Amino acid sequence: MKNILYLFLAVTIFACSTDSDGNSNTSSVEGRWNLTLLSNNGIEENLNYCDLETYIELNNDGSGIGYVYYTDTPDNSETCGLDFTFDITFSETSNNVYSMNWEDNDFNVTGTADVNNNILTFNYTDEGEYFESNFTKN
Repeated sequence: MKNILYLFLAVTIFACSTDSDGNSNTSSVEGRWNLTLLSNNGIEENLNYCDLETYIELNNDGSGIGYVYYTDTPDNSETCGLDFTFDITFSETSNNVYSMNWEDNDFNVTGTADVNNNILTFNYTDEGEYFESNFTKN
């Protein structure tokens, strides 16, 4: 359950986008962000093909939804399925830094998301353990 929660929280990392003029618009976090990395206390998790289907969809009104995918057979012998979704709320606290909350019926986690180019990094602490998730903008 802790790994699922960790994966869920990892999905909320933000990244930068570029506007139609080619100018960097680092304060815009809306759009789809795909999970690329999870770590627990500095140790990178080994993500399978299905974990990498996980993503978050962020709106410009400070809301979003996370989609977590799962399989019982990480050897690619089974199709991934949507395991659960969660609600996201966020607000910018300083330039390219966001306070973010992920919540569903089983968990409620608050952390910090930093946007650097097209990478969103979400960090939080739970029961004394430090978690980091990276997402790239689709």
